[in-house]
Amino acid sequence: MKRISRIPALLILSLSVAACDSFLDRQPDDQLTSKNVFDREESTWEYLVNVYSFVLRYAEDGGYDKNSFSIAASDETSCAYSGNRSFALWTHNQLTPLTTHAGYRTGTYSDQYKGIREATFFMQNVGSCPELTPAEKKIWSAEARFLRAYYYTELLKWYGPVIFNGDEVVDFNDPDLDKTDRAPWETIVNWVANEYDLAAADLPDSWGGHDLGRATKGAALAMKARLLLYSASPLFNGQNGTGMYDGIVNRFGEKLFNTEYDKERWKKAADAAKAVIDLDLYSLVNDPDLSPIENIHQAFISMNSPENIFVRQEQGRAWRVGCTPAGIGGTSYGGVAATQKLVDAFAMANGRYPVTNMEEPAYNNGLGEIEIDPESGYTETGYSQLVHPFFEHFPTAPQTTPLNTMNMYVGREPRFYANIFWSGQTWVSGPVIKTNIQFYQGGANGPRTSNNYPPTGYICLKFIDPTLNTTTSNDSGVYGYMSWPMIRYADILLMYAEALIEYDCVVYQDEILNAWNQVRSRAGVRNIEEVYPEIIGSHDLMQKYIRRERLVELCFEGHRYFDTRRWMIAEQEDNGEVVGCNIEATNHNMNGDYWTRTSVFDCYGEGGFMTRRTFTKRNYLLPINQEELNRVPGMTQNLGW
Repeated sequence: MKRISRIPALLILSLSVAACDSFLDRQPDDQLTSKNVFDREESTWEYLVNVYSFVLRYAEDGGYDKNSFSIAASDETSCAYSGNRSFALWTHNQLTPLTTHAGYRTGTYSDQYKGIREATFFMQNVGSCPELTPAEKKIWSAEARFLRAYYYTELLKWYGPVIFNGDEVVDFNDPDLDKTDRAPWETIVNWVANEYDLAAADLPDSWGGHDLGRATKGAALAMKARLLLYSASPLFNGQNGTGMYDGIVNRFGEKLFNTEYDKERWKKAADAAKAVIDLDLYSLVNDPDLSPIENIHQAFISMNSPENIFVRQEQGRAWRVGCTPAGIGGTSYGGVAATQKLVDAFAMANGRYPVTNMEEPAYNNGLGEIEIDPESGYTETGYSQLVHPFFEHFPTAPQTTPLNTMNMYVGREPRFYANIFWSGQTWVSGPVIKTNIQFYQGGANGPRTSNNYPPTGYICLKFIDPTLNTTTSNDSGVYGYMSWPMIRYADILLMYAEALIEYDCVVYQDEILNAWNQVRSRAGVRNIEEVYPEIIGSHDLMQKYIRRERLVELCFEGHRYFDTRRWMIAEQEDNGEVVGCNIEATNHNMNGDYWTRTSVFDCYGEGGFMTRRTFTKRNYLLPINQEELNRVPGMTQNLGW
């Protein structure tokens, strides 16, 4: 196949979309499209890039513009940013079908349909391009087929059943649109799963060089596995017998949701994940010459990590500005914070989880009863000396001076240090060392009128690259680039384990443990059955700990928001308090008030968006927006809206 080199990287979409604006927001039967686009290889390629451009951006951690807000709206994260942002409207029960914010109406909905429409039109016309070889036509069409299936998968995650177009290119101005309605979940899922199979048959195993980020066989099979895992999960598989969606029918009298539980859906999900594993194309970053923290770090810094299956190549600015403490220099907002719940979730170095009752209502997001496992070695009192392990591995600014550190942060598993940064520690930006980061009231990096501070007193470290000096310039280039993992191999291993646990944890015990322990081994944590031998044969314990594993392994990647919903535990996990350190304290002296578990609401009350969170049954799915309801009169709305 000929080398297309006119666009240096397919999925640095902030650059590539700008290069083909004329293809956006138009009807596919425009004169320019029908007469010119598919006559030449270059314009056909630009059209394909445009089809990729609707991949929802998860790396904008502040939930701004038309990007995903699933990270900021999840129980693992708290953002100080105020303003009309989708995540804040959603977590505080202020978002309605009338909301016009782009993160809700455009990012999660209309852009996905635009992508579906563009993909279908591309598939129908790419074969007419005289400058493409038959092999190119086949692969490019398969890429569009994958993307169309991917956009449907995104819609299903956010909204449940949606309007389904199949192979039809829909004219959004068609007066007959009012005769349609949302299709049943199972109808869409079966069709999309088959589309992934068809795409996988024609896609290559991998791309190299400038083509990183293009769809592959593994990407198609992996996204099929995610789709089927969601389909097997309680929210879309009987709603735990609650009857919650029993009465949701479309205008044709069809039930939109699976209201009867089918255990076999878990086996289908497991088989789909196993198909990805059996490709033998992916592996976890686990270099024996590196420490677990270094391996974890490399998995997220490398542009071409061996565990990346489908990525969106990004400029690093949005994420790294949001997760760099304010006052460091350059542009640094530091407003994206980890919650105390996430901090509690990480295991100790011996593999045992410090807090045993996180799944119980009494835990109350970290503000209620905290039951400590005495065998874990965890304590919230006293302090020791520690060099933050994340920053001691980088030769540009080696850290050798131990700092006083509360014991709650000492002796934790490597993933804790690869993901969590707390007050008092040293921050590294290339050759620049910033000591004694201060997240307390009046501190150099703490609360300020601009809302650029971590409301819980914890900063996210995932995707941070300490070798970059971001302190001297506001130019986007200083923040580097990143391959944001839309799906990666660790997720597939955990999907496989989860699906088999739910299907039959006794018969498939060996397969479950093998997949699960690969993730733990890379993280430098002992095998799960060695730490908790009582889980053998226990569905409930395996379920508890695999969910905990997903929380820590996949944190800040945009999945937790959907996990709590598909498991139907969000009414507890996404409700009420957001907890962290007491950043209203005027210092972070050891054993002082700063280290007391504190509700963000108690620090800042009704100011900005620091209110307690509200989650009811209607929040399991987004409402269909009013613009769409006006376009399709009589369209079925989601529960409670």
